[in-house]
This record gives sequence, C-alpha cells and structure tokens, in this order.
Amino acid sequence: MTPETPATPDPTPHRQTPQSPNPPILMKDAMPSTPQPQAAPAPTTATGALPSSEHARTPLDVLVVDDDPGILTTLRLALAAAGCPVRTAASAEEALALLAEHPADLVLTDVRMEGASGIDLVRETRALVPDALCVVMTAFASFENAVAAIKAGAFDYLPKPFSVEQLEHLVGKVATVVALRRENARLRAAGASDATGAGGDWFAGLTAPATLALQTLVERIAPSEATVLLTGETGTGKTALARAIHARSARVGRPFVEVTCTALAESLFESEVFGHVRGAFTGAVRDHAGKFELAEGGTLFLDEVGELSPASQAKLLRFLEDRVIERVGGTRPLRLDVRIIAATNRDLARLCREGAFREDLYYRLNVFECVVPPLRDRPDDIAPLAAKLFRAASVRLGVATGAEGAHDAVASGEGFAPLPQAVLHALLAHRWPGNVRELRNAMERMALLAAGRQPGLADLPDAVRAAAGLPPLGAGGLPQRDDGDDTRLPTLRELEEAHIRRVLATERNMERAAAILGITTVTLWRKRKELGLE
Repeated sequence: MTPETPATPDPTPHRQTPQSPNPPILMKDAMPSTPQPQAAPAPTTATGALPSSEHARTPLDVLVVDDDPGILTTLRLALAAAGCPVRTAASAEEALALLAEHPADLVLTDVRMEGASGIDLVRETRALVPDALCVVMTAFASFENAVAAIKAGAFDYLPKPFSVEQLEHLVGKVATVVALRRENARLRAAGASDATGAGGDWFAGLTAPATLALQTLVERIAPSEATVLLTGETGTGKTALARAIHARSARVGRPFVEVTCTALAESLFESEVFGHVRGAFTGAVRDHAGKFELAEGGTLFLDEVGELSPASQAKLLRFLEDRVIERVGGTRPLRLDVRIIAATNRDLARLCREGAFREDLYYRLNVFECVVPPLRDRPDDIAPLAAKLFRAASVRLGVATGAEGAHDAVASGEGFAPLPQAVLHALLAHRWPGNVRELRNAMERMALLAAGRQPGLADLPDAVRAAAGLPPLGAGGLPQRDDGDDTRLPTLRELEEAHIRRVLATERNMERAAAILGITTVTLWRKRKELGLE
C-alpha cells in the first residue's frame, strides 16, 4: 500500500520553525527506514527526557504500531524515557495478537500500513480491549482520516510531523484519563464484597508485591469483555475476586450470577444453568430460565469449572463461540449477552492432557488467566487481612464495640483497637494451608472468644498456636497451665469465665443471658466487671 504523503512535500521536514521550538519528529515519508543517530536522536526536553513526574503514579502500558521500523524505534525510545512500558508491532494483525496476550492502556498507531489500516485496528481494539485508548498518527492532519478514526472509536489523533511537546501532551492526557478510570473502578469496587467478607475493594490495604501485580492485571482486564480464568488454591478468594472484576467493569449495574459446578448433581446441572422447557423431563411442568438467562447483560461466574461434565463442557463451549444457548429439551437457540468468569483450583492443562477436559474449551476460557497467589506467598497481606476479618466478624456476630455506624467502621478501622503484636506474630508464623478462608475462620473464632475485649493468644486455634510454638489449649478451650501439669483440672474461676464467655458470645441480651446462666442480671453485670468482659 502506498504510504500516506503530504499534499505539499517539504524538502526539509526536520527544519525547525518558530511555531515549534523543538524539531518535529515522526513523519514516515521524511524519515530514513533506519534512524541515524545524528539525524533522529531520541527526543528529549530541556531535562533530557519526556517529563514523567506527573504520570509516575499511572504508568501507561503503550503499544506502538507502524510498518516503519525507524518510527517504531524512535517512539519506543521517547516513551520509554517517560517511564512507559512499550511494545511495538509492525502490523495491525501483530498488534491484535499482542493485545490478546496482554492489554494496553494506549495504542498509538499509524493510519496507512501494509494490510489492515490503523482505522481497522482501532475498531478491532475497541472490541477486544474496550478500555484501551487508541490514538492514530496521520500525515499533515488529514481531516478525512481524523474523522474516520474518531468515528471508529479513537481517543485522539496526532498530525505528522509532531513535536516532542505534542507527544508529551498526549501522554499527559491519556495518563489523566487512565488514572481517573482506575480511581472510578476502585470506588465502584468499594461496594462489592471482598476477600474479607466485610465489603469493599478486594485489594484494599493489601501491599504484598504478588497482590499488587495481580491488581495491575485486574485493573486492565476488568473493563474489557474478555473471558477470565481465575486459578489458585482453595480458599484464596477467587469468588470475591470475580466480584471485584465485575465491579470494575461496565456491567457493574447488571447481575452477577454465581454457579458452583460441584454443588449441583450432574442430572440437575444443565437444567439449572441452561434452563429447560416445559415437558423436557418428568416434573418439568413449566419453562425454567437458567443461570445464563438470569445473568443477561451481566457476569456469570463458574466456580470449580474443572468439574464440568463432558456434556456441560460442550454447551459452555458453544456459548463462548456463538454466544447462544439452548434450554434442555428446547430447539430454539437463545442469544445472550453474558460475560464469563471461571475459576478452578485444578490444573486444567493437565486435565486436557489426560482427556478429562476439552482442550478447545480450555483455550476459550483462558483468554486472560489471573493466578491468585496463596496466602503463604504474600505474608505482607496477613496483618491487614486479619485486622479487616476480625473487625468484620465482630460486627457480624454482634460483639463489636461500635454501635451505630459499626459497619462503616470495618473499612476505616474506627472504634477498633489494632490486633496485639503477639497475635500478629503468631499469625505470621502459620503457613495457612486453607488460605484466606482459614484466616477468616480463625478471626471469627477470635471475635467470638474475645467477646468485645482485646483478643489474645488464647483465642487462636491450636494449629496457629502450634506454629508459633505455643502449647495447645486445654479442657474447655482454656490454655493449659504454665506449670506443665496437663492433668490438673481448670480452676472454678476459669470454668466460670469460659462458660460466661460462651453464653455472652451467642446471647447479647443481658436478661436472656442471665436466665441461661441461672443468675440475676445484676449478678451477671458484676461478673462481667470482675472478669473484665465489659
């Protein structure tokens, strides 16, 4: 295809002009195919690089597309100097392949290239990664090309040749939009359930490097329509992460429907998920809409997708390929707009090799894979997670110190003392084979036993105590005596305290609690004061 040329060629395209204090750069017909250092140096400002301080908090992942290697090299150097991760592609087809592997924040593409044009690439990019911002480069601001690009969904266009200042301005605009989108997504996700069960963002307060890397990936893929596969050990919070992805997408106001593939018998699974028509089987007295139809316009989350039967795998594959389903016993295909997020703790690639899982379905599901790291691989997250889980359990079980607005205090930490350092050291010593689910159970136990007072080591499960080198708990859930005589029975005061704690943990009404204990309300108040249970 003939390269785009200006209407009036300039014999000295790199000549400085009064309107452009820095030399113009990046005009295909004016640059040699291999950049010469003395003719096309890496563009710099007075400080030697594109200013990146304003955008350091939101580094842009940039994909540059042009069939001229000189332009690719020059742009790559300029954008890298601004702190942007940069990938390059020599064609629209290569660019789409790169985007399928990993999305980009900014796609900077030439209009005229061999094969598909930049306008075609903008359309395909908008379909594949809707949140990516596309900017087209067009010689001498061709009005027709600019209008076509905007109609195709481009964010902006750059007239060639363009200066360093224009490239700086573009980076600044895109960085601002990306930062605002990420903040909006974070705020939308603040209302979704997270791994703590307390509501809020799944990533709030977590600082482990593995978690931050996962957050970066989620923020880039969530706004797209791509299918996502969440993998990781049991209890790592895959269901809560799926909700966080849904909350960060444009489907946030639409249904989020969850299906646990192991919770339904195989004979009922297809009917419950895909629906059935009247008379499809004995007992089908009316048409029944399945989970797919209930998720119309929203997200369907398939947990433990590796357990699907071959028949269900085939139906799911058809939906992923054609976006249609058929109810059990039906003959009319139903076209639906549903995004699929799947999760598994099994090795689907190995299951494919063993013939237990369809290979074509695996590749359809695994458009973007998010590996959720186990809790033992992100110890920096244990302390903030434990604090949020303890606060959430305290509010949920009615043993929190707060009253009005206690639910809001869970996210902010207001009204709750921090967990003691001794407790945190014990939590960090444990390997947490059950991951976040095990930590949640431990914090729920601690909240019940502490019953409003400051929690202690005695409130931790035996597995956590053992990891910290502490002795196991004795009879009645009380710690064994320090004198080493495990055969000695607990004292009457210890038994009384343990029993009062149990009753108060399940019954917060003082009159009913006193009746259960067989004492008066006044006596119960006095006992609570003596035992420090107020």
